[in-house]
Amino acid sequence: MKRIFVSLLFLTALSFWSQAAEPLRVFIRSGPKTHGPGQHDHPRFLEEYTKLLNERGAKTTGKQGFPSAQELENTDVLVMFLAEGGTVSPADRANLNKFLKRGGGIVTLHDAVCGTDPQWFKTIVGGAWEHKHSKWHEGEVGVYFVDTEHPITRGVSNFDFKDEIYYDLHMMPEAHVLATSFHSVFVVAPQMWTYEKENSRSFVWLAGHEYESFEKPHVRALILRGIAWAGKRENVDELCSKEELASLKYPDGGPTAPEKAVAKMNVHPEFNMSLVASEPLIEKAISMDWDPQGRLWVAETPEYPNGRTINLVYLAGSRVGYG
Repeated sequence: MKRIFVSLLFLTALSFWSQAAEPLRVFIRSGPKTHGPGQHDHPRFLEEYTKLLNERGAKTTGKQGFPSAQELENTDVLVMFLAEGGTVSPADRANLNKFLKRGGGIVTLHDAVCGTDPQWFKTIVGGAWEHKHSKWHEGEVGVYFVDTEHPITRGVSNFDFKDEIYYDLHMMPEAHVLATSFHSVFVVAPQMWTYEKENSRSFVWLAGHEYESFEKPHVRALILRGIAWAGKRENVDELCSKEELASLKYPDGGPTAPEKAVAKMNVHPEFNMSLVASEPLIEKAISMDWDPQGRLWVAETPEYPNGRTINLVYLAGSRVGYG
């Protein structure tokens, strides 16, 4: 009896090891290119990220169009990067629901949150765009992480990049926001979140308007972590390179590594200055007002005995500068 028990224990452990060693099965749902040069390049993403994921040990396929029932049966994580990703036919919805109930994961990028039925789609991925209601802002935008303890965002720093943000989306209360951005101090909106429903996991990041975003190592790291997390991998870094993981602390457009600093702030030896700041509120040890554009918090200290005056400029919600 003891020998039988040991054999069963060995077989159970072997089965568990075999399942853990299986490559993550990823299907990329793509669509036609919809914008100008370098923007919304869904076919390029399909080609390049299929190759990248396969090189990193995943088993990846995809196509322009919704996966069939059989394709979903052979998928652990459905990655969607296409226009109108939330537009899904009744037959495909039935297959998708079956996929989610058995524990399938979804990763949704940029305009894949758009569709013709946002009230339904938000219950699938946690948030959705509604035409003629939701809004966008294109340009130099910031990503401000509100949860840096989550496996996807662990160790990452805030950064700016040229892309596009969405706001006024329909969000599920259960969506867990990882990062935000702002159109103004009056509009701060989720840009990255997770959403768990029953046995499924969803990761959404609204970046991807500019294709060059996908070529940044820190952006790749966050997407690859999101895919691994949605696929319930214990090690969310398994698809990432050392370079990509190292880029998270000092990303392009974020804080500068001390050894790479090109300028220092020199303060007069008779002047004592201390700043106390927290996000999103700043402790008001000195006066503070809105500027004429409503985008900055400006504070001015009283004059000091040496006749010096310092103006402090607080970028709403995150950064501290000086002038």
